[in-house]
Amino acid sequence: MFMYNFGIYAFQFGLRLASWFNPKAKLWIEGRRDWKAKLSEKVNSLQLDNSVWFHCASLGEFEQGRTVIEKIKREYPHQKIVLTFFSPSGYEIQKNYPFADLVTYLPTDTPSNVKAFIEILNPKVAVFVKYEFWLNFLFELKKREIPAILISTVIKKHQPFFKWYGRNFRKALQTYKTIYTQDVHSIKLLRVLRIGTGVLAGDTRFDRVLQVCSAPKTIREIEEFSRNAFVIIAGSSWQKDEEYLIEAFLRLKPNHPNLKLIIAPHEIDRKNIDRLKNLLAKNGLSYHLFSDNSTVYTHSILVINAIGFLSSVYQYGTVGVIGGGFNNGIHNILEPTVFGLPVIFGPNYKKFNEAYETIDLSVGFVMNNSDELQVKLQELISNNMLLSESSRLAKNYVLKNSGATSKIVNDLKAYVS
Repeated sequence: MFMYNFGIYAFQFGLRLASWFNPKAKLWIEGRRDWKAKLSEKVNSLQLDNSVWFHCASLGEFEQGRTVIEKIKREYPHQKIVLTFFSPSGYEIQKNYPFADLVTYLPTDTPSNVKAFIEILNPKVAVFVKYEFWLNFLFELKKREIPAILISTVIKKHQPFFKWYGRNFRKALQTYKTIYTQDVHSIKLLRVLRIGTGVLAGDTRFDRVLQVCSAPKTIREIEEFSRNAFVIIAGSSWQKDEEYLIEAFLRLKPNHPNLKLIIAPHEIDRKNIDRLKNLLAKNGLSYHLFSDNSTVYTHSILVINAIGFLSSVYQYGTVGVIGGGFNNGIHNILEPTVFGLPVIFGPNYKKFNEAYETIDLSVGFVMNNSDELQVKLQELISNNMLLSESSRLAKNYVLKNSGATSKIVNDLKAYVS
């Protein structure tokens, strides 16, 4: 544990240095300032002792945990729930989340922080989402006989559990009372590690996107922009995704006048939006900005420079081009597929089971360059039968894989009241 703890302290020190010039690092540090006093005050004033504690690394993990949180809160409205985040990107967006009685940062995983946090909060059960393996927290929970549950996880061979240095990580994995996995392969790998607490539940994100699809936000501006058009939605796009998409759009547009493009960049800070605007201008393309609140749309491109509703934007689309496939990995492809959109993404999808599954179903398609993107878009534009069948299969894929939330909550009922 010496090297692990040394790494935690070094990470914390590095963030303190970075906070002088990095806004996210500054939020990370500032959000944890005086956390013991703040947590004690909240626990006492809100009577949060004996709560159900959920921890999510960031926003993506939160989306996997929120259906479980909300189902518990609906069925047991008096149950106190505490939600912690590791990342500012999760906390800042969800700090006023109404289904949690308290939303706060998780302190760094040092032995002294862990003991203080658990002593103050004293949860009845701790629920971690997907890839949360904080060793000191898990060992302290085990020592205090507070059950820890892991939900919506995927176990893979490249993780530390299977490495020569992974002894403590294997011991930490054994502390979980139950490990709810997304797939059968994870169960098999847990058995290799001689861990028999794995339960196949599926991925709660399927339940979340179905929840959004059942009552999406109505966005009048986008509804008007998309009327009677073949709409490509670039979701959480990065620079390379946008460059390829604009090249393909320029070639397709002359023969398909009803073709429209909605670009929702992954980053919407001024610098990135200015970069995208320059890219469009360089290619002679006129556009609308969502923030302009237009009522009349004369251009065929709309740039979404706001956050919080991309999942509902997809209801107005025909095809989704999902960003991240030329960076660290593709973003959420379930949000568009639940609305029946076939999806196209870059080659970096290897970490995502749903990418393989949608490819097998001819719902997901891989592009390596603008030419391949153009060919696939042309095929979907020209072949109504292919588009219709891909749309049907996309919706069925999500429906078929739903239900993880109910399974997990049914088992968690032993800990809630």
